[in-house]
Amino acid sequence: MDNPAFVGTFSGTGTWHDAAGKSAGYRIRQTNLPTAEGLEVAFRHDFDDGSVVEAAFNLAWLVPHLFRVDISGAAVGNGYMFGDICHYHMKFGDKFVEVTYRTGDGELSVFGSSSTNAEGNYIAWRETLRRVTG
Repeated sequence: MDNPAFVGTFSGTGTWHDAAGKSAGYRIRQTNLPTAEGLEVAFRHDFDDGSVVEAAFNLAWLVPHLFRVDISGAAVGNGYMFGDICHYHMKFGDKFVEVTYRTGDGELSVFGSSSTNAEGNYIAWRETLRRVTG
């Protein structure tokens, strides 16, 4: 792990915006745990409309600073980590997802986008997560 500030449990809020002009908020709880291969990322998003999305994936080091993104043992993308920035992209069928994390002062700032959401629109989001202590 290049930066231990990415490791731990974080919680906070986010807002998504899509190309049709819709937006909504949600709450996040995310845990990033070191593994022998790299980092395991697991999160839960509780949306204002009552829906919930949970996901888990692994970032497996290829060489210093570069990693592969694995979901259930299958490679779905790649990424990099330099200092306080971690970025990755994934492909699911014809959908592309990209996410960037920036650490600082016990906080993770998260920025991401997907080529399509459930309604077929381009979507982007921003999250502010604080480290959970205790």
